[in-house]
Amino acid sequence: MEFGLFCLNAQRDISKRPREIFLETLDQVRAVEDVGFDVAWFAEHHFSNYCLCPSPMTMTTYMAGQTKRIKLGPAVIVAPLYEKIRLLEDIGVADQLSDGRLVLGFGTGYQAYEFHKFGVDLKTARDQLIETLDLVELYFSGEPVSFDGKYVKLPPTSFSVTPLQKKPAVYIAGMASDVEMQRRAVERNYVPFFTTGWNSHDTNRQTRVKVEAAYSAAGGDTSTMPFALQRYAFVTTSKKQAQKAADGARYIRRIASAMRENRGVLDGAFLKELPAPDEPSLDEIESRLLIGDAERVAEKLATESASLGVSHVSCFMAIPGLEQSEVLRSIEEFGRSVIPAVNKHEAWKTSKPISPEPAGHISGAPKVG
Repeated sequence: MEFGLFCLNAQRDISKRPREIFLETLDQVRAVEDVGFDVAWFAEHHFSNYCLCPSPMTMTTYMAGQTKRIKLGPAVIVAPLYEKIRLLEDIGVADQLSDGRLVLGFGTGYQAYEFHKFGVDLKTARDQLIETLDLVELYFSGEPVSFDGKYVKLPPTSFSVTPLQKKPAVYIAGMASDVEMQRRAVERNYVPFFTTGWNSHDTNRQTRVKVEAAYSAAGGDTSTMPFALQRYAFVTTSKKQAQKAADGARYIRRIASAMRENRGVLDGAFLKELPAPDEPSLDEIESRLLIGDAERVAEKLATESASLGVSHVSCFMAIPGLEQSEVLRSIEEFGRSVIPAVNKHEAWKTSKPISPEPAGHISGAPKVG
């Protein structure tokens, strides 16, 4: 299993300047590189303190010059909000400057709060993502590139900069039941990628079953299907710090829900924290997440990841409300104690992929790609 760091760059404290948050992220990325993480991911959101990074490709390119080994990439590019041809050029530059360490995450986006400010209809998000992926595949396959789509018209074009890699790894966020998207995953080796928030293990299992059903219907072998999850992670022996981490995870869910449901903004771009519908107790949130001492985190991560067939775990470690020193200590302990324990855990020797009910043939399912 690969280990990633997820960087949201949230601003819970309005007095904390963006530059300070960005520099803390840099220190976190360097720290996970030192302890053996495989990837650092950078989120994309707009117009709120939920995430201060509007351009994950910019962050990826900057981090390329600040690191040596770790892979770097956006999680995720919100495809409908981009000028697609310029995006191709940004991908090429990032891969060149990182010496071939670029990985790519793509998604539809989901926040109407963000879309309407760009003048983009959220209803077009899926189609725009699919078209973007088709264009990116042509860019990977060689020149000249030409494209005649609904959203992009590109005459035969040669690019001055192309990726150093033949094709960076591509992760696709969400769309678990979308057979057309999962067909692309099968044919192009995309990795299905899901955030878990405060979800229970049973809820995460249901996500796995849904994506397996679509992946199987698209002709894929579910026994070898890659599967990536994003999870909160914080290693501590302090109950007080554990509760702080659970509170930070709850805070993120609350403001994301407020943004999604258009329940108000306070002080310009600073979102109100309001209870989310059906939210569990703080103790229940703590019990569901990878929070606690190294032994508990390793045991929970190993057993749950093995039962879900997880190939990549993206760890959300800079949880809002925690001090930078606490985050860095957690990263150090995760690398020293959790990763080795997970890799040696007996669960990996006995795990079997989850098999959903047979999906059956889908009549008229289109061939894509």
